[in-house]
Amino acid sequence: MHNIYLQFGAQIYNIQQGFAPIVQDNYVPCDETVGKAIADAYDALPLYDTSTIEACIAYTHFAVEVCDQFTFLTKTMGITVEPWQHPGQPYNNSAGMMADVANNMHLYVFAGGTDHALLGYTHTASHWNINVKFRAVHDLFGHAAEGYQFGPRGEENAWLAHSQMFSPLAQKALTTETRGQNAWFNFGSHNYSPDGKRRALSPAQQPFAVQKIALLPDEFTNWQSVLSAYLADQQSRGSAA
Repeated sequence: MHNIYLQFGAQIYNIQQGFAPIVQDNYVPCDETVGKAIADAYDALPLYDTSTIEACIAYTHFAVEVCDQFTFLTKTMGITVEPWQHPGQPYNNSAGMMADVANNMHLYVFAGGTDHALLGYTHTASHWNINVKFRAVHDLFGHAAEGYQFGPRGEENAWLAHSQMFSPLAQKALTTETRGQNAWFNFGSHNYSPDGKRRALSPAQQPFAVQKIALLPDEFTNWQSVLSAYLADQQSRGSAA
């Protein structure tokens, strides 16, 4: 279930930033063929794209905007965010996370994992590097605001919703960090046997994607085309009913 307070806050943030209103309350499908194509494209990316300045600029804008969103959530909206420093994950599932946010205005965010080459920076000894801040803002604005779970379809929709809160270049970095990594996790070649059949792997058996500082092809970062196709399909279904 969506969180009206977070949805309203997201719209206010966009107004303050001069961004367009967010198109909310959608649930686009997750296409396996598209997922495989994105996973392959992510696989083909270099670890750090030095061939163009665009990736560096995109990640710089992304880092600044993540910090802006984190400040808005914690200072303006009053949500308490705590780093989780214990074994395992802070919540058993997305429902637990969303309930904590809805009932307590509180979010635990995982502060471990591999350091990010660019987003791991922090100017203090605290756990609030930019990558940890990003996990928090994506859990809140990407998932909890719209009620999207952590599975493949929920991740696709969280990317679509959160994409609308970033400037164009920053959104490309967001896509690498979310849609790209999640597609590789869910649809990468490790999920399939040599004959193309899907392996029955639990999430714990699936490796995480290697973090990269590079941008996916525009066809995979274009959230507008995904949303437009979905809305057109919904309108067509409504007209045919």
